[in-house]
Amino acid sequence: MRRLACVLVLALGAAVPAVSHGETPIVLDVEEVVQLDVLIPPPFPGPGGNPTSDANYKAPKADAAVVELLDEGVDPLLPVLINDGGGEAGTVTREDRDVFAGVEAVRVTPMQKYRSHIPGWNFKIVETPKKAGEFRYMRFAWKKLGGNGLMIQLHDPVKGWGSRFHAGSNIYGWSPSIQVATTPAKEWEVHTRDLFKELGATTITGFALSPLDGTAALFDHMLLGRTIEDLDKVTDAALGRTKPAKIMERQERDTHWENLMGTDRAKAAVAQRALLAGAPDHVAFIETQLGKLSIDKNERTRIRKLIEELDAESFDVRDAATDELVKLGAPAAEAVRALENSAPNDEVRYRTRLILRKLNGENGGGPVGQAGRLMRAVRVLERANTEKARELLARFADGEFGAEIAPDAKAVLARLPKMP
Repeated sequence: MRRLACVLVLALGAAVPAVSHGETPIVLDVEEVVQLDVLIPPPFPGPGGNPTSDANYKAPKADAAVVELLDEGVDPLLPVLINDGGGEAGTVTREDRDVFAGVEAVRVTPMQKYRSHIPGWNFKIVETPKKAGEFRYMRFAWKKLGGNGLMIQLHDPVKGWGSRFHAGSNIYGWSPSIQVATTPAKEWEVHTRDLFKELGATTITGFALSPLDGTAALFDHMLLGRTIEDLDKVTDAALGRTKPAKIMERQERDTHWENLMGTDRAKAAVAQRALLAGAPDHVAFIETQLGKLSIDKNERTRIRKLIEELDAESFDVRDAATDELVKLGAPAAEAVRALENSAPNDEVRYRTRLILRKLNGENGGGPVGQAGRLMRAVRVLERANTEKARELLARFADGEFGAEIAPDAKAVLARLPKMP
């Protein structure tokens, strides 16, 4: 009977690591729960985070009509998402290439990443928001890489994890949950929700980004707003839809290009918005700048051959290819980095990492790699969608500016509407 009581409490989703009966504590371990076929819907409440990570994270200011929960400057947020000590699988990383708006998104692998009490979060959802920290609507963009479902969950200190939105299959049957689409988005999809109408008065202290299955899910542009019009203004600015007040001067454009290709992501986001707003006017300028980065066709052929030789039968051939790729330097770095992510065996993966270390290339985090920076220019060309812009995108797709970004450019060309 005591065991049954424990199971009932856990089935209700309460935070109960131990239940007392008289003076004797009864502790349920994981094995006991599994034997009783009890599925506790995560996220689980849990302990606080790392003091250093929490101190480094600064919650977004909530004194304006819109607050950005997840948009630009995501690095400090990522280590804060500790899964409340629940221990579920899942990783979270910054995504530099496949984004909805700006220059950053978040990539999460199944099952999920979350935090019930993110430091500084105390956003009120009310019917008529007027004061600082009060909002009514939420907007978010997401995209699913494989699998059948994905979900966003919001935490309230009283209601717990009772506020969920999912697309496709609610794989684990976590409820309540509002289905916003019958299938998970294979391309970026934007949703705007009236939180007060759907959830009632709520306080948001944390969230869960839940891919649930598949390879990963991407999340971006997660905002709270007082009105839909307020959200639209921010989204239009982020996507460069706001018409520039004046024609961009040469020096200003030079500065924006330098920032767009730079490693300061905050400056890059500002530059991208400015260039997107007048994208067709900047295509010829971008072509000139890209000419300085172009890799000679013969050199591209040589790099491809050396990449293949990293997996040759002969050790001497593999070793020679490694040395030659190091000597080639930056032009080879992107192709090597692309191979690292799809290496056919451990030795090839080791050699790619060795080459990248010798070239001081980034291989898995930290500064944005060249492909991530070039993708910003690709987005401007996509927005321009002129004949010349398509020609440049085709050159990207052919690998002229690096092997790693070629698949991204091919995807852009595939989704562009046909020219009249």
